[in-house]
Amino acid sequence: MRELRRLPRVTSDPRPRQWPRHALVFVVAFVGLCVLAGERLTKPSRDNHFVHLAQGWTEGRMALEGKPPGWCAPRDQARKRCRGHAFDDYAVLYTLTLADGSTVRGYPCRTKACQSAERQGEQTYWVVGQGWRNFERGQVRRGDDTWYITFPPGPAVMMLPFVMVFGPATWDVLLTCLAAALIALVLVRMLDRERGTEDGRGREHLWIAAAWTFGSPACFLGANGRVWFTAQIFGALCLMLYLDAAWRARRPGWAGLWLGLAVACRPINMLPAIVVMGLELWRLRTTGERRALVNAALRFLVPLGAIGLALACYNMARFESPLEFGHRFLEIRWQARMQELGMFSLEYLPRNLRCLLWLAPQVSAEVPYVRVSIHGMALWLSSPWVLAVAAARERFPQRLGLGLAILGAALPSLLYQNSGQLQPVYRFGADWLLLLLLLLAFGGAARRRWFPALVLVAVLVNVAAAWQFARKPGWLFVVDPMGWPFQEELEPG
Repeated sequence: MRELRRLPRVTSDPRPRQWPRHALVFVVAFVGLCVLAGERLTKPSRDNHFVHLAQGWTEGRMALEGKPPGWCAPRDQARKRCRGHAFDDYAVLYTLTLADGSTVRGYPCRTKACQSAERQGEQTYWVVGQGWRNFERGQVRRGDDTWYITFPPGPAVMMLPFVMVFGPATWDVLLTCLAAALIALVLVRMLDRERGTEDGRGREHLWIAAAWTFGSPACFLGANGRVWFTAQIFGALCLMLYLDAAWRARRPGWAGLWLGLAVACRPINMLPAIVVMGLELWRLRTTGERRALVNAALRFLVPLGAIGLALACYNMARFESPLEFGHRFLEIRWQARMQELGMFSLEYLPRNLRCLLWLAPQVSAEVPYVRVSIHGMALWLSSPWVLAVAAARERFPQRLGLGLAILGAALPSLLYQNSGQLQPVYRFGADWLLLLLLLLAFGGAARRRWFPALVLVAVLVNVAAAWQFARKPGWLFVVDPMGWPFQEELEPG
């Protein structure tokens, strides 16, 4: 677009001879993560929800065909053929047949108040399309259960070509390692293009890539490939591609596509990044090029809006609400808390701030010497390079957009009903650390002499945590002494 070319450019595009450098970044990241993944690399992970979701689409289903993998029937539990349910984070809806012969789909209320009312003959369900509804004794009976995967479908969409070929045996851990390594490649290529590689900046960019790939929560996320971790890695990859396209409004259409896919992976955490492109378009407005502004805005909004509409239709088809992904129907022990306080609440803020800011490991004289909480450790302890934000003082046009996007991405996790457990480090930080790294790079913090030292410490901590998490999590996680921390969450529910 002719008008967009009139925007000032910081540097020219990378020269052809730089591709070996970028290829090496990818290879080092990919091989390193594969080594951490180990033998799990060539088999499906235990929690390969996205593979099951994509497999259902190939068979014309939007729900599981039967029970979740690892489901254990009550009579088998009683006969000790299995020990409870060996699955995590699947949702269920019950088909309720009413006295008049009609049927509705619902999930039972699990709060103490509802349990007390049930003893008096009243039952309460969240009915799809209606909300909370009370039923008198004899008015309803529980029918068939239907199980769903309620994680936003973005990663399943991107895995679909592989699932169409390999089916349920798709190696989701390998795909997660691949996506994580691509982030490092896109990050370095963008920094090389926008900042150049002269005056030592090329080395800075490599340290920044190391900080993300091996010195942040992305290390253990990328090497594990379970549903929660895969969602964050795929979301971060799409976020990085979006930032690359949105910088100086280079490619508005691609920016809209990648942001839409990022939102399809992590909706609430990724959508705030729209402010980056919004401010770039505002800068275009100040040049007086109205036609360029309208053209760029349309090219950005059309793919973003199309993906948003597709997500809304998907939610409507399953749960009769455009904004309902179905997490309220998860069959988990925290249901009573979620129904009483909500999925997001200020009540969760103190606990989550503690996880982010000051939860520390325990050190002892016995093997394994250092152990962490099941809620991880403070981000500045596991990734001390984040402290360099205090030195990011140089001005650049995108500074405000990055800052607002960081705040917008971090806040939902701080208000969320779950801290991210089980985790050796604060994994929700991976939703916004790429934004912070760009702030450090363009703000001048990464050129400080002490920055590589902080990155090396972070690499040692995160690589050790990723290795231990995959192999001996019992050695890693502290679940005692009583009350340290959040003991009530360890009680059977």
